Formats: sequence, structure tokens, C-alpha cells
Amino acid sequence: MRKLSKKLKALLVFLLVFACVFTFLFFNGYSGLHLRKKANDGQIKVACVGDSVTYGHAVDIWFKNNYPVVLQNLLGDEYLVNNYGVSCATIQKTGDFPYLKTKSYKPSIEFDADILVFMLGSNDTKPYNWTDKETFKKEYIELLNSYLNDNNPEVYLCTVSRVFYKDPEQTTGESTYFVQENIIKIVNEVVREIAEEFDYNLIDIYSVTNEHREWYKDYVHPEADGAKAIAEEIYNNIK
Repeated sequence: MRKLSKKLKALLVFLLVFACVFTFLFFNGYSGLHLRKKANDGQIKVACVGDSVTYGHAVDIWFKNNYPVVLQNLLGDEYLVNNYGVSCATIQKTGDFPYLKTKSYKPSIEFDADILVFMLGSNDTKPYNWTDKETFKKEYIELLNSYLNDNNPEVYLCTVSRVFYKDPEQTTGESTYFVQENIIKIVNEVVREIAEEFDYNLIDIYSVTNEHREWYKDYVHPEADGAKAIAEEIYNNIK
């Protein structure tokens, strides 16, 4: 058998490494890919709009265990749940990655959801993204209002999940990914205020995750057990 050329060997090694890296990224929720479906006639459409926690970042076997998939399983075939989570996305337009500039924003609008589950704000707490409570609230309402089309979806606003620190005694400052727990609390104040002012349904995801440090390996993203608990809490509110 003719020996493989050096270039072909290098190509095969590259393809093997690429396949291994991609497999790891995909199975652990780091790839950024989305698996979405079109609704059948009569299905109730649920749009889960959010950041990396919605997407399923760091969740083992991501495509089976991210919270929108678990929510789909709980709700059953009467519903179609699509995941519009985007890692690093912010509410604020001055943030480093505004949600309205992501590739998921337009599809999430065009999905024309019957139910909107909205959970954004964690990435706004990063020091280089955060402005102030008033600006955050104003732009949160603006982004949310862009979903209030003629279909008039039922809106569920979620407080963002708890963030932990490597040092359990730390209570302020940056955790991993620069997210700040003390600013998370301000974000959640805003979410509660908006839910009350506009009579939206409020789902307290912060309380669901607050006492469960064991769900976090990286201190910021709930893993599979946390995603399941989040899905169950949303399910209980919808049903």
C-alpha cells in the first residue's frame, strides 16, 4: 500500500482533532448551534429567550438536558418549545453583545410565540457592560416590547439565576466570566418591578438556584440538575 503523503497525514490529523473538539463543544453546550423545529398546526408555541443559561452552556449532553428541551418534555406534544438562548447576550445596547444584534433575535420574533419565557440580564452585570438601574430597565422594556406583536403572547419574566464565587465568603465583585452577584440582585429588582408594573407573570429562577451551589462547576452556569429544576419551575408556572 502506498504510504500517505505528509500533507494527507496532516489533513487527517487536523480532521480528527477538529472532530474531537467539535464533539466536546457540542455535547457540553459550547458550540452555539441551535436545534429548532417548526410548529405543527394547533401547537402552542413557546419561545425561550435568554443567554447562556437558556442556551445550555456547560450542560452535559446539551441537546437533551438544556432547560428548553426538558420543558418540552414536560409540556408534551401539545406545545412546541424552541431555544433562543445566546451565550454572552446582553439587554443593553451598549453591552458587548446586545441580544437584538444576535442571529437568534430575528428568528425569535418571527417564531410568533404564544408564550414568551424571557430570562436575560446576567451578562449586563459585567463591569464593562453595566450602566445603571434606570438604563437597564428602560432597555429591558424596549427589548421585551419588540415581542408584543399582534399575537399578544403570554409573557413570563424570569429573574436570572444565582451566581456563586469560588470563595464562599465573597459576596461582591466579579465571579467567573466577570459576572457580578451584587449587580444580579439589582437586575432581579428590575425584573420584579416590570412584572408588577405591566402585570406579567413572574418566575423566580433566582430562588430556585439560590441554595444549590452543587449545580455549578464554573460558579455561573447551572448544569443539568439546575437546568431540570429551572424547567420544572417554568412548567409549574405555565401549567
